[in-house]
Amino acid sequence: MLKITSLIILTAVLGLTSCSKDPINDLSTEETLVYQTNRDKTVDYKQYKTFSIVDSVLVVENNQSQTALTEVDRALLNRIIINMQSLGYTYVAPSAKPDVGINAAWVTNTQLNVTTQPSYYGGFWGGYGYGYGYPNYYQYYETSESYWLISMVDFKNANTTDKTFNVVWDAQIRGSGIGSTQLVDQMVNSVFSQSDYLKIK
Repeated sequence: MLKITSLIILTAVLGLTSCSKDPINDLSTEETLVYQTNRDKTVDYKQYKTFSIVDSVLVVENNQSQTALTEVDRALLNRIIINMQSLGYTYVAPSAKPDVGINAAWVTNTQLNVTTQPSYYGGFWGGYGYGYGYPNYYQYYETSESYWLISMVDFKNANTTDKTFNVVWDAQIRGSGIGSTQLVDQMVNSVFSQSDYLKIK
């Protein structure tokens, strides 16, 4: 009787295991999204009142760059404006000397990787006790990852010595489907919602 009960329990456990989700391959597109935000902790964001935003998205791939304004880019820029205004900032033209500027970039990193496979030795031994071996061989494969990068630049407190501006906040958005228009609102809202310190009202 004990053996039969154990067999039933084992069968039930195996059945439940086979129906469980794969933690990586079974993620939905939304579940793959990762948001990372960084800030300059020495900055008092309440000193800023106005902002401007770029009129196109910077596209960077392996240190080469250009600009673009696709449907997804427009949606992203518009959603950033909405979020900044909801935090209390006033949207102005670049010519109005805004306190901060918002940049948006689509960054792609492509890398060529190499792996080596071990040698395999045969089992036939010659007269001198040496075996026959095969040399290592190499496999090459390419990996590519894209992500959104949104940055807030301090125009109000420019470094007059070397004529540079400091980035006081940035956000990275990674995951599957980040180029989808349908996910733009969720992505942009998420990076701003986890950055409450940007509120000025």
